[in-house]
Amino acid sequence: MKKILILAAAFLVVAPSFSQAQKTKTEKKSAPQKTEAKAPVQTEAKAPTKLEQKSDNQNMVIDNQVQPIREDDTPNSQTTIPATPPQDVNKLFEFKNEAFDFGKIPAGKASKYDLFIKNISKESAELTLVQPGCGCTTPEYEQKKKFAPGETVKVTLGFNGGAPGAGQPFSKSVTVTLNSNLTKVVTFKGETYAVPTESAPANGAIDKLKPKDTKN
Repeated sequence: MKKILILAAAFLVVAPSFSQAQKTKTEKKSAPQKTEAKAPVQTEAKAPTKLEQKSDNQNMVIDNQVQPIREDDTPNSQTTIPATPPQDVNKLFEFKNEAFDFGKIPAGKASKYDLFIKNISKESAELTLVQPGCGCTTPEYEQKKKFAPGETVKVTLGFNGGAPGAGQPFSKSVTVTLNSNLTKVVTFKGETYAVPTESAPANGAIDKLKPKDTKN
């Protein structure tokens, strides 16, 4: 009986401890497990190779050369280019007899006059071409004639006189080209008059053939 009491007392002492141990074990299982943070792995930095250094240098050069494109540099942007003003032929050359008047000339009889062109520019010039407006006008000149500043060239313009025997006014034009691209239109005018037909002169030889009156 005494042993039974001793065992019962021991059970009462051990039972709470065993129950507390079971409770603590259960709480540990239900509690969230904490993971230990691992320190980041440090990798040893490697020195760049010669090939990598060369590639980096090339990239730096390209970056330095590339310039930002401005809006006004784009092909679609409109840029205004000032137009070159055309040259004034009258400011480079001086013309004498550019509007010539023949006055009255005999119909059907060719007439001529001289046109003078003086170079008043600071550069050498060229008499490129003289083009008459019709076939009744014939120019006489040296084509592609070079003449220096202050020098004068001559162009002779001829008119065939129109239809013979008929009097009428006329007006003609001639285009003079200088330095291949400068033109000047010169004119001449006049009036033809009909030439009267002269009677044939008396033939004195016939009178000599006539018999003379003789007195008896």
